[in-house]
Amino acid sequence: MATATLVNQEIEEGQRLIDALKAAGVSVDSALWIYSSERETWRLMLTSTLYDTKGPLKTYEEILSVFRQVKPELKIDWTAIVAVSPKHELIQGLRQLQQHRKLNLSGKRLTNNLVNQMWIEDAYIYQLK
Repeated sequence: MATATLVNQEIEEGQRLIDALKAAGVSVDSALWIYSSERETWRLMLTSTLYDTKGPLKTYEEILSVFRQVKPELKIDWTAIVAVSPKHELIQGLRQLQQHRKLNLSGKRLTNNLVNQMWIEDAYIYQLK
């Protein structure tokens, strides 16, 4: 992604990847696009219990294997994908925010918020489990 703006195409392409991972049996607990102002890039953050049980390398292998098989080809840069543990502090903070405020953040945009001591300039949340 070359711009600081997340557009519908990236949101749709991210959803296509999430759907393909689910269809392939790769567990994705939480998924969101998150903007990094330091890098001026968007990252597609995916959490999976696979990260904790098999490690980051195996998790990336599984995700990228499915990524390469999606047809038509995904129009997102695979290097924008970040796999993390479901225990990641940002994900835990988002879950707490969702529970504390009795919100469902799925399908929502989150801008200019402090979550678990982490500043979120902009994010699009697909799902939080």
